[in-house]
Amino acid sequence: MPDDDVRMRGFGERADLESALELLRSSVDTAEEESVPLQQALGRTLARDITSTVEVPSFDKSAMDGFALRADETFGASPTDPVSFRVIGEVLPGAMGTPVVGPGEAVRIMTGGVFPKGADAVLMAEYATDCGDTVLAHASVVPGRNVARAGEDIRKGDRVLERGRILKPQDLGVLASIGTVGLRVTRRPVVGIISTGNELVEPGSEEAGQPGRVVNSCRFLLEGLVTQAGGITRSLGTLPDDRNPLREALEAFDGDILLTTGATSVGKEDYLPGLLAELGKLLVHGVNMRPGSPVAFGRLGKALAVLLPGNPVAAMVGFDVFVRPALQIQLGQPERRWNRRVRGRLRRKLPSALNRTDFVRVQLVGEGEVEPLRSGGSGVLTSVTRADGFIIVPRDDEGLEAGTEVEVYLY
Repeated sequence: MPDDDVRMRGFGERADLESALELLRSSVDTAEEESVPLQQALGRTLARDITSTVEVPSFDKSAMDGFALRADETFGASPTDPVSFRVIGEVLPGAMGTPVVGPGEAVRIMTGGVFPKGADAVLMAEYATDCGDTVLAHASVVPGRNVARAGEDIRKGDRVLERGRILKPQDLGVLASIGTVGLRVTRRPVVGIISTGNELVEPGSEEAGQPGRVVNSCRFLLEGLVTQAGGITRSLGTLPDDRNPLREALEAFDGDILLTTGATSVGKEDYLPGLLAELGKLLVHGVNMRPGSPVAFGRLGKALAVLLPGNPVAAMVGFDVFVRPALQIQLGQPERRWNRRVRGRLRRKLPSALNRTDFVRVQLVGEGEVEPLRSGGSGVLTSVTRADGFIIVPRDDEGLEAGTEVEVYLY
Protein backbone atom coordinates (compact mmCIF):
# COMPACT_ATOMS: atom_id res chain seq x y z
CA MET A 1 0.00 0.00 0.00
CA PRO A 2 1.24 3.57 -0.59
CA ASP A 3 2.52 5.54 2.42
CA ASP A 4 0.41 8.36 3.78
CA ASP A 5 2.89 10.89 2.46
CA VAL A 6 2.42 9.80 -1.17
CA ARG A 7 1.69 13.00 -3.03
CA MET A 8 -1.90 13.02 -4.28
CA ARG A 9 -2.64 14.60 -7.61
CA GLY A 10 -5.31 17.18 -7.19
CA PHE A 11 -7.92 18.69 -9.45
CA GLY A 12 -6.60 19.98 -12.75
CA GLU A 13 -3.18 18.34 -12.45
CA ARG A 14 -3.06 15.44 -14.87
CA ALA A 15 -0.67 12.57 -14.35
CA ASP A 16 1.26 10.90 -17.12
CA LEU A 17 0.06 7.37 -17.82
CA GLU A 18 3.04 5.41 -16.52
CA SER A 19 3.21 7.36 -13.26
CA ALA A 20 -0.51 6.76 -12.73
CA LEU A 21 -0.05 3.05 -13.37
CA GLU A 22 2.78 2.83 -10.85
CA LEU A 23 0.56 4.44 -8.22
CA LEU A 24 -2.22 2.03 -9.10
CA ARG A 25 0.01 -1.04 -8.79
CA SER A 26 1.24 0.09 -5.38
CA SER A 27 -2.36 0.49 -4.22
CA VAL A 28 -3.54 -3.07 -4.88
CA ASP A 29 -2.88 -6.33 -3.04
CA THR A 30 -3.47 -9.93 -4.05
CA ALA A 31 -6.71 -11.38 -2.69
CA GLU A 32 -6.67 -14.31 -0.29
CA GLU A 33 -6.89 -17.96 -1.34
CA GLU A 34 -9.87 -20.28 -1.22
CA SER A 35 -10.50 -23.95 -2.03
CA VAL A 36 -12.75 -25.06 -4.87
CA PRO A 37 -13.62 -28.51 -6.25
CA LEU A 38 -12.06 -29.37 -9.59
CA GLN A 39 -15.37 -29.17 -11.45
CA GLN A 40 -15.75 -25.52 -10.40
CA ALA A 41 -12.20 -24.43 -11.20
CA LEU A 42 -12.62 -23.42 -14.86
CA GLY A 43 -11.49 -19.83 -15.36
CA ARG A 44 -10.16 -19.53 -11.80
CA THR A 45 -6.61 -18.46 -11.01
CA LEU A 46 -4.24 -20.92 -9.36
CA ALA A 47 -2.98 -19.67 -6.01
CA ARG A 48 -0.22 -22.29 -5.75
CA ASP A 49 1.99 -24.33 -8.05
CA ILE A 50 0.66 -27.81 -8.80
CA THR A 51 3.22 -30.61 -8.45
CA SER A 52 2.32 -34.15 -9.42
CA THR A 53 2.57 -36.91 -6.83
CA VAL A 54 1.99 -39.63 -9.44
CA GLU A 55 3.14 -40.64 -12.90
CA VAL A 56 0.93 -40.34 -15.98
CA PRO A 57 0.39 -42.85 -17.39
CA SER A 58 0.86 -44.94 -14.26
CA PHE A 59 1.77 -48.08 -16.25
CA ASP A 60 3.23 -49.04 -19.61
CA LYS A 61 0.41 -49.29 -22.15
CA SER A 62 -0.19 -49.80 -25.83
CA ALA A 63 -0.57 -46.66 -27.93
CA MET A 64 -2.14 -48.58 -30.85
CA ASP A 65 -4.38 -51.55 -31.65
CA GLY A 66 -2.13 -54.40 -32.74
CA PHE A 67 0.17 -57.08 -31.39
CA ALA A 68 2.72 -56.85 -28.58
CA LEU A 69 5.87 -58.77 -29.46
CA ARG A 70 9.65 -58.67 -29.56
CA ALA A 71 10.81 -56.11 -32.11
CA ASP A 72 14.00 -57.88 -33.16
CA GLU A 73 11.96 -60.89 -34.31
CA THR A 74 10.17 -58.71 -36.90
CA PHE A 75 13.34 -57.57 -38.66
CA GLY A 76 13.14 -58.39 -42.36
CA ALA A 77 9.37 -58.90 -42.35
CA SER A 78 7.59 -57.65 -45.50
CA PRO A 79 4.30 -58.21 -47.33
CA THR A 80 6.01 -60.82 -49.53
CA ASP A 81 7.97 -62.43 -46.73
CA PRO A 82 5.93 -62.17 -43.48
CA VAL A 83 7.06 -63.46 -40.09
CA SER A 84 4.69 -65.68 -38.13
CA PHE A 85 4.05 -65.41 -34.38
CA ARG A 86 1.97 -67.55 -32.05
CA VAL A 87 -0.81 -65.56 -30.37
CA ILE A 88 -0.87 -66.49 -26.67
CA GLY A 89 -3.55 -64.11 -25.40
CA GLU A 90 -5.41 -60.81 -25.66
CA VAL A 91 -5.31 -57.62 -23.61
CA LEU A 92 -8.24 -55.21 -23.56
CA PRO A 93 -8.26 -51.77 -21.89
CA GLY A 94 -8.94 -52.12 -18.17
CA ALA A 95 -7.99 -55.79 -18.04
CA MET A 96 -5.89 -56.86 -15.06
CA GLY A 97 -3.07 -59.36 -15.51
CA THR A 98 -1.31 -60.00 -18.81
CA PRO A 99 0.57 -62.97 -20.27
CA VAL A 100 4.35 -62.89 -20.52
CA VAL A 101 5.60 -62.81 -24.12
CA GLY A 102 8.29 -65.32 -25.00
CA PRO A 103 10.29 -65.95 -28.19
CA GLY A 104 8.09 -66.29 -31.27
CA GLU A 105 5.00 -65.17 -29.34
CA ALA A 106 2.64 -62.22 -29.58
CA VAL A 107 -0.29 -60.84 -27.59
CA ARG A 108 -3.27 -59.23 -29.28
CA ILE A 109 -3.66 -55.81 -27.61
CA MET A 110 -5.96 -52.81 -27.84
CA THR A 111 -5.07 -49.13 -27.35
CA GLY A 112 -4.73 -48.44 -23.62
CA GLY A 113 -4.18 -52.07 -22.67
CA VAL A 114 -1.47 -52.90 -20.12
CA PHE A 115 1.72 -53.66 -22.02
CA PRO A 116 2.82 -57.26 -21.35
CA LYS A 117 6.20 -58.20 -19.97
CA GLY A 118 8.61 -59.82 -22.38
CA ALA A 119 7.49 -57.63 -25.31
CA ASP A 120 9.10 -54.33 -26.31
CA ALA A 121 6.98 -53.03 -29.22
CA VAL A 122 3.51 -53.09 -30.75
CA LEU A 123 3.01 -54.05 -34.37
CA MET A 124 0.03 -52.05 -35.67
CA ALA A 125 -2.93 -54.13 -36.77
CA GLU A 126 -2.69 -52.53 -40.23
CA TYR A 127 0.62 -54.35 -40.80
CA ALA A 128 -0.56 -57.77 -39.61
CA THR A 129 -2.80 -60.61 -40.72
CA ASP A 130 -4.70 -62.06 -37.76
CA CYS A 131 -5.12 -65.79 -38.23
CA GLY A 132 -6.54 -66.48 -34.79
CA ASP A 133 -3.90 -68.60 -33.10
CA THR A 134 -1.17 -67.01 -35.19
CA VAL A 135 -0.44 -63.59 -36.66
CA LEU A 136 1.63 -62.70 -39.73
CA ALA A 137 3.81 -59.59 -39.46
CA HIS A 138 4.15 -57.78 -42.81
CA ALA A 139 6.49 -55.06 -41.53
CA SER A 140 9.24 -54.67 -38.99
CA VAL A 141 9.12 -52.47 -35.88
CA VAL A 142 11.81 -51.02 -33.67
CA PRO A 143 11.94 -51.43 -29.87
CA GLY A 144 9.59 -49.02 -28.08
CA ARG A 145 7.38 -48.40 -31.12
CA ASN A 146 3.71 -47.71 -30.23
CA VAL A 147 4.32 -48.12 -26.48
CA ALA A 148 3.38 -45.36 -24.01
CA ARG A 149 5.73 -45.77 -21.05
CA ALA A 150 4.79 -44.99 -17.45
CA GLY A 151 5.52 -41.32 -16.71
CA GLU A 152 5.82 -40.49 -20.39
CA ASP A 153 3.37 -37.59 -19.99
CA ILE A 154 3.95 -36.57 -16.36
CA ARG A 155 6.59 -37.78 -13.95
CA LYS A 156 6.25 -37.80 -10.18
CA GLY A 157 7.56 -34.45 -8.87
CA ASP A 158 6.91 -32.54 -12.11
CA ARG A 159 5.51 -29.03 -11.73
CA VAL A 160 2.40 -29.38 -13.86
CA LEU A 161 0.86 -25.89 -13.60
CA GLU A 162 2.21 -22.64 -12.19
CA ARG A 163 0.67 -20.23 -9.71
CA GLY A 164 -1.16 -17.39 -11.47
CA ARG A 165 -2.42 -19.53 -14.35
CA ILE A 166 -6.01 -19.01 -15.46
CA LEU A 167 -7.35 -22.54 -15.67
CA LYS A 168 -8.51 -23.78 -19.07
CA PRO A 169 -10.55 -26.89 -19.87
CA GLN A 170 -7.41 -28.80 -20.83
CA ASP A 171 -5.85 -27.86 -17.48
CA LEU A 172 -8.76 -29.46 -15.67
CA GLY A 173 -8.13 -32.64 -17.64
CA VAL A 174 -4.47 -32.65 -16.62
CA LEU A 175 -5.39 -32.01 -12.99
CA ALA A 176 -7.86 -34.88 -13.04
CA SER A 177 -5.20 -37.17 -14.52
CA ILE A 178 -2.95 -36.64 -11.48
CA GLY A 179 -5.79 -37.25 -9.04
CA THR A 180 -6.71 -33.67 -8.13
CA VAL A 181 -10.21 -33.31 -6.68
CA GLY A 182 -9.83 -29.84 -5.15
CA LEU A 183 -7.33 -27.01 -5.37
CA ARG A 184 -6.42 -23.59 -4.02
CA VAL A 185 -7.35 -20.60 -6.14
CA THR A 186 -7.37 -16.85 -5.60
CA ARG A 187 -10.69 -15.46 -4.44
CA ARG A 188 -12.51 -13.60 -7.19
CA PRO A 189 -12.65 -9.86 -6.43
CA VAL A 190 -16.07 -8.30 -5.90
CA VAL A 191 -16.46 -5.28 -8.16
CA GLY A 192 -19.27 -2.82 -7.48
CA ILE A 193 -20.55 -0.63 -10.32
CA ILE A 194 -22.30 2.69 -9.73
CA SER A 195 -23.70 4.62 -12.67
CA THR A 196 -24.24 8.34 -12.17
CA GLY A 197 -26.25 10.87 -14.14
CA ASN A 198 -29.73 12.44 -14.09
CA GLU A 199 -30.03 11.61 -17.77
CA LEU A 200 -29.52 7.83 -17.48
CA VAL A 201 -32.38 5.40 -18.06
CA GLU A 202 -32.56 1.63 -18.41
CA PRO A 203 -32.88 -0.05 -21.83
CA GLY A 204 -36.48 -0.75 -22.74
CA SER A 205 -37.88 1.85 -20.33
CA GLU A 206 -40.59 4.30 -21.36
CA GLU A 207 -38.12 7.18 -21.11
CA ALA A 208 -35.55 5.58 -23.42
CA GLY A 209 -35.32 7.55 -26.64
CA GLN A 210 -36.80 10.74 -25.23
CA PRO A 211 -34.83 13.99 -25.64
CA GLY A 212 -32.35 14.46 -22.85
CA ARG A 213 -32.39 10.78 -21.83
CA VAL A 214 -29.48 8.41 -22.38
CA VAL A 215 -29.64 4.62 -22.10
CA ASN A 216 -27.17 3.34 -19.51
CA SER A 217 -24.98 1.25 -21.81
CA CYS A 218 -21.86 1.66 -19.64
CA ARG A 219 -23.25 -0.58 -16.92
CA PHE A 220 -23.66 -3.55 -19.24
CA LEU A 221 -20.31 -2.90 -20.90
CA LEU A 222 -18.48 -2.84 -17.55
CA GLU A 223 -20.32 -5.85 -16.13
CA GLY A 224 -19.18 -7.86 -19.15
CA LEU A 225 -15.59 -6.62 -18.89
CA VAL A 226 -15.41 -7.41 -15.16
CA THR A 227 -16.82 -10.91 -15.64
CA GLN A 228 -14.48 -11.54 -18.57
CA ALA A 229 -11.51 -10.47 -16.44
CA GLY A 230 -12.43 -12.84 -13.61
CA GLY A 231 -14.24 -10.56 -11.16
CA ILE A 232 -17.71 -10.80 -9.63
CA THR A 233 -19.97 -7.88 -10.52
CA ARG A 234 -22.31 -6.20 -8.11
CA SER A 235 -24.61 -3.62 -9.68
CA LEU A 236 -25.18 -0.80 -7.19
CA GLY A 237 -27.70 1.04 -9.30
CA THR A 238 -27.96 4.37 -11.08
CA LEU A 239 -27.67 7.45 -8.90
CA PRO A 240 -28.55 11.07 -9.66
CA ASP A 241 -26.01 13.87 -9.78
CA ASP A 242 -26.57 14.58 -6.12
CA ARG A 243 -23.82 14.69 -3.51
CA ASN A 244 -25.73 13.01 -0.67
CA PRO A 245 -26.78 9.76 -2.41
CA LEU A 246 -23.31 9.45 -3.92
CA ARG A 247 -21.71 9.91 -0.52
CA GLU A 248 -23.96 7.28 1.04
CA ALA A 249 -23.15 4.80 -1.74
CA LEU A 250 -19.40 5.27 -1.32
CA GLU A 251 -19.64 4.92 2.47
CA ALA A 252 -21.65 1.70 2.18
CA PHE A 253 -19.38 -0.11 -0.29
CA ASP A 254 -17.71 -3.21 1.13
CA GLY A 255 -16.25 -4.96 -1.94
CA ASP A 256 -12.77 -5.03 -3.46
CA ILE A 257 -13.04 -2.54 -6.33
CA LEU A 258 -15.61 0.20 -6.79
CA LEU A 259 -16.21 1.43 -10.34
CA THR A 260 -18.22 4.54 -11.05
CA THR A 261 -19.15 6.11 -14.37
CA GLY A 262 -19.71 9.83 -14.80
CA ALA A 263 -19.32 12.75 -12.37
CA THR A 264 -15.52 12.56 -12.44
CA SER A 265 -14.50 15.65 -14.39
CA VAL A 266 -14.37 19.23 -13.06
CA GLY A 267 -17.94 20.31 -13.75
CA LYS A 268 -20.48 21.69 -11.32
CA GLU A 269 -22.03 18.27 -10.59
CA ASP A 270 -18.85 16.17 -10.77
CA TYR A 271 -18.85 15.28 -7.08
CA LEU A 272 -17.06 11.95 -7.08
CA PRO A 273 -13.37 12.99 -6.98
CA GLY A 274 -14.04 15.32 -4.05
CA LEU A 275 -16.02 12.66 -2.21
CA LEU A 276 -13.24 10.11 -2.71
CA ALA A 277 -10.69 12.59 -1.32
CA GLU A 278 -12.99 13.25 1.64
CA LEU A 279 -13.91 9.65 2.45
CA GLY A 280 -10.69 7.92 1.46
CA LYS A 281 -7.61 8.90 -0.53
CA LEU A 282 -7.61 10.40 -4.02
CA LEU A 283 -4.35 9.36 -5.67
CA VAL A 284 -4.91 10.51 -9.25
CA HIS A 285 -7.47 12.81 -10.83
CA GLY A 286 -6.90 13.22 -14.54
CA VAL A 287 -4.45 11.39 -16.79
CA ASN A 288 -2.84 12.67 -19.98
CA MET A 289 -4.55 10.16 -22.24
CA ARG A 290 -7.30 10.14 -24.85
CA PRO A 291 -10.00 9.02 -24.50
CA GLY A 292 -10.54 8.86 -20.76
CA SER A 293 -8.55 11.83 -19.44
CA PRO A 294 -10.97 12.57 -16.52
CA VAL A 295 -10.32 9.14 -14.99
CA ALA A 296 -9.52 9.18 -11.28
CA PHE A 297 -8.66 6.54 -8.70
CA GLY A 298 -7.72 6.12 -5.07
CA ARG A 299 -8.43 4.15 -1.91
CA LEU A 300 -11.81 3.86 -0.23
CA GLY A 301 -11.09 2.00 2.98
CA LYS A 302 -9.68 -1.37 1.90
CA ALA A 303 -11.14 -1.03 -1.59
CA LEU A 304 -9.71 0.45 -4.75
CA ALA A 305 -12.03 3.06 -6.26
CA VAL A 306 -11.76 3.86 -9.97
CA LEU A 307 -13.83 6.75 -11.28
CA LEU A 308 -14.43 6.31 -15.00
CA PRO A 309 -15.83 8.83 -17.47
CA GLY A 310 -19.47 8.43 -18.47
CA ASN A 311 -18.82 8.12 -22.19
CA PRO A 312 -18.76 4.37 -22.95
CA VAL A 313 -15.61 4.24 -25.08
CA ALA A 314 -13.70 6.32 -22.54
CA ALA A 315 -14.98 4.02 -19.81
CA MET A 316 -13.83 0.97 -21.76
CA VAL A 317 -10.36 2.41 -22.29
CA GLY A 318 -10.17 3.36 -18.62
CA PHE A 319 -11.12 -0.18 -17.69
CA ASP A 320 -8.46 -1.70 -19.95
CA VAL A 321 -5.75 0.67 -18.72
CA PHE A 322 -6.46 0.73 -14.98
CA VAL A 323 -9.09 -1.77 -13.85
CA ARG A 324 -7.87 -4.82 -15.76
CA PRO A 325 -4.32 -4.66 -14.32
CA ALA A 326 -5.78 -4.08 -10.84
CA LEU A 327 -7.88 -7.23 -11.22
CA GLN A 328 -4.85 -9.16 -12.45
CA ILE A 329 -2.90 -8.12 -9.36
CA GLN A 330 -5.79 -9.04 -7.04
CA LEU A 331 -6.16 -12.40 -8.75
CA GLY A 332 -2.43 -13.10 -8.51
CA GLN A 333 -2.04 -13.21 -12.28
CA PRO A 334 1.00 -11.87 -14.13
CA GLU A 335 0.13 -8.48 -15.56
CA ARG A 336 -0.72 -8.86 -19.23
CA ARG A 337 -1.59 -5.70 -21.09
CA TRP A 338 -3.61 -6.93 -24.02
CA ASN A 339 -1.84 -10.22 -24.89
CA ARG A 340 -3.50 -10.71 -28.28
CA ARG A 341 -1.73 -8.48 -30.76
CA VAL A 342 -0.67 -8.25 -34.40
CA ARG A 343 1.52 -5.88 -36.36
CA GLY A 344 0.63 -3.85 -39.43
CA ARG A 345 1.25 -0.57 -41.32
CA LEU A 346 -0.79 2.59 -40.96
CA ARG A 347 -2.76 3.48 -44.08
CA ARG A 348 -2.84 7.20 -43.28
CA LYS A 349 -1.21 9.80 -41.06
CA LEU A 350 -2.41 9.81 -37.47
CA PRO A 351 -1.99 13.15 -35.62
CA SER A 352 -1.54 13.31 -31.85
CA ALA A 353 -0.27 15.73 -29.20
CA LEU A 354 2.91 15.69 -27.17
CA ASN A 355 2.68 14.56 -23.54
CA ARG A 356 -0.57 12.66 -24.20
CA THR A 357 -1.01 8.91 -24.73
CA ASP A 358 -3.66 8.18 -27.37
CA PHE A 359 -5.65 4.97 -27.70
CA VAL A 360 -6.90 4.87 -31.29
CA ARG A 361 -9.50 2.37 -32.52
CA VAL A 362 -8.49 0.71 -35.77
CA GLN A 363 -9.57 -1.85 -38.33
CA LEU A 364 -7.35 -4.42 -40.05
CA VAL A 365 -7.71 -4.09 -43.82
CA GLY A 366 -5.95 -5.33 -46.93
CA GLU A 367 -2.62 -7.07 -46.57
CA GLY A 368 -1.38 -6.14 -43.12
CA GLU A 369 -2.73 -2.60 -43.24
CA VAL A 370 -4.22 -0.69 -40.31
CA GLU A 371 -6.99 1.86 -40.80
CA PRO A 372 -7.79 4.28 -37.92
CA LEU A 373 -11.54 4.74 -37.50
CA ARG A 374 -12.78 8.22 -38.28
CA SER A 375 -15.65 8.03 -35.78
CA GLY A 376 -13.32 8.84 -32.93
CA GLY A 377 -15.66 10.36 -30.33
CA SER A 378 -15.68 8.63 -26.95
CA GLY A 379 -19.46 8.47 -27.06
CA VAL A 380 -19.56 6.51 -30.33
CA LEU A 381 -19.89 3.02 -28.88
CA THR A 382 -20.29 1.31 -32.25
CA SER A 383 -16.73 2.35 -33.07
CA VAL A 384 -15.61 -0.34 -30.63
CA THR A 385 -17.77 -3.04 -32.23
CA ARG A 386 -16.51 -2.03 -35.68
CA ALA A 387 -12.90 -1.93 -34.55
CA ASP A 388 -10.63 -4.96 -34.54
CA GLY A 389 -8.56 -3.39 -31.79
CA PHE A 390 -6.58 -0.26 -31.00
CA ILE A 391 -3.10 1.17 -31.28
CA ILE A 392 -1.27 3.30 -28.75
CA VAL A 393 0.38 6.56 -29.74
CA PRO A 394 3.06 7.22 -27.08
CA ARG A 395 3.14 10.50 -25.18
CA ASP A 396 6.48 11.47 -26.78
CA ASP A 397 5.09 11.37 -30.34
CA GLU A 398 3.21 14.15 -32.14
CA GLY A 399 1.60 11.53 -34.32
CA LEU A 400 2.44 8.65 -36.64
CA GLU A 401 3.13 8.92 -40.35
CA ALA A 402 1.40 6.79 -42.97
CA GLY A 403 3.31 3.55 -43.47
CA THR A 404 4.53 3.40 -39.86
CA GLU A 405 4.61 -0.13 -38.52
CA VAL A 406 2.35 -0.34 -35.46
CA GLU A 407 1.22 -2.94 -32.96
CA VAL A 408 -2.52 -3.55 -32.84
CA TYR A 409 -3.97 -4.75 -29.53
CA LEU A 410 -6.94 -6.92 -30.45
CA TYR A 411 -10.30 -6.77 -28.69
